[in-house]
Amino acid sequence: MSTRPKQNSTTLRAVRVAGVGFLIFIFVISALPINDANTPLGTPQSPAEVSSAHPFVPAGGTPVTVTGTYVHPTGMFSLPLVSGWELPGESPEESVAATPDQPITRAGATFINVNAASVVHTFVEDDPTRNLISFEAMEAYYTTEQVGAAWSQYNGGWREMNRRTSDDSLIIDTEMTHEGLVYLGRQITRLQDRWLIVLRIVVPNNNPLLLERLQAIYAPQYHLWQTSLNAPLFWRTLSDTVSGYMIRYPADWRQEDGRHGAPYTLSGRLAERDYRLLTRAIPNVQAADEAAARAWVAETYPRATIQTVQNEVRGAFTGYTLSFLAPDPDGNQRSLTATLINGEGALYVAVLQTFAEGRDLLAPNDNSISPELFRIRETFTPIRLAARTVLPTPTPTPAG
Repeated sequence: MSTRPKQNSTTLRAVRVAGVGFLIFIFVISALPINDANTPLGTPQSPAEVSSAHPFVPAGGTPVTVTGTYVHPTGMFSLPLVSGWELPGESPEESVAATPDQPITRAGATFINVNAASVVHTFVEDDPTRNLISFEAMEAYYTTEQVGAAWSQYNGGWREMNRRTSDDSLIIDTEMTHEGLVYLGRQITRLQDRWLIVLRIVVPNNNPLLLERLQAIYAPQYHLWQTSLNAPLFWRTLSDTVSGYMIRYPADWRQEDGRHGAPYTLSGRLAERDYRLLTRAIPNVQAADEAAARAWVAETYPRATIQTVQNEVRGAFTGYTLSFLAPDPDGNQRSLTATLINGEGALYVAVLQTFAEGRDLLAPNDNSISPELFRIRETFTPIRLAARTVLPTPTPTPAG
């Protein structure tokens, strides 16, 4: 039996891997701030003639199936997980925190599909020096030079094909060539409170339908979560993508137990005191007003003494944080806060507790209470989960 087809398939796959690896490199450098000293600016050119080495497109087009929700390690954004588009093995995610020397805050991730020779790159970025305070300012920001910075490494050239606005997004279509292969690129950008939310998609030029399908899946379900800015980017993120919430916590804390769709318990130290953090979602329950929030604490901690109640807002979601005292089963007094956020169809609960006699953890003038507790609570938020693709149920084949 001849081994030539297998060898050819292996060779083509290696070429695709190398090509997609090149695209990842392009996306990584193009997400960096434009700097005359180290980032070349692109010049529009006429792409070279197309090669026929792109992957074969199956009948009906390349399938795009949503399997879950991805949350960036910084908690800065979430988007759909799509079958076949995977995080690469090296440097798949990036995060940049603003410093006195550079003002940019950014978080990003790259997903590749080797078999489809496709790349999806996403990043959110804030640069206060840009003064992007309107959609018109964002449009003006994307000059030919700025667009070219994303595609300048294509050795066969690039050209802008079209730009248009759709709802709150600026869409820029490009055509790029590298090593004789032509690709279609699309950048979809929107502005949210000075933040650029950028989605870049690259597909082979023989598969334009894939570009449309990926945009239709990713763009409407790509969310920036600015609550995560209440904590340092190097903190960890607990994201329950079954229950639909996330919370951030110090990097040296540890998870004791928990899994997606079930309660979590974490623990750590702040200001020389041990704390425990418990999170969960309670389906079909709401704390519609302060009385209901107080009732939840009284029912969950029957011997609790409530001290302070404050309102909470997480975008479209509202709730309460209550501080209270409650003994543990052995009679040891605990100081606690319970943050209750009303989500869609569930009450999201985060309880912080420590053994501290009579301490009100919401007391504004108690300097012995770590401000990190406030930061943890402020990052606790429901998130919108990506709608999974419902696959058709196979029709049984009649016997006989």
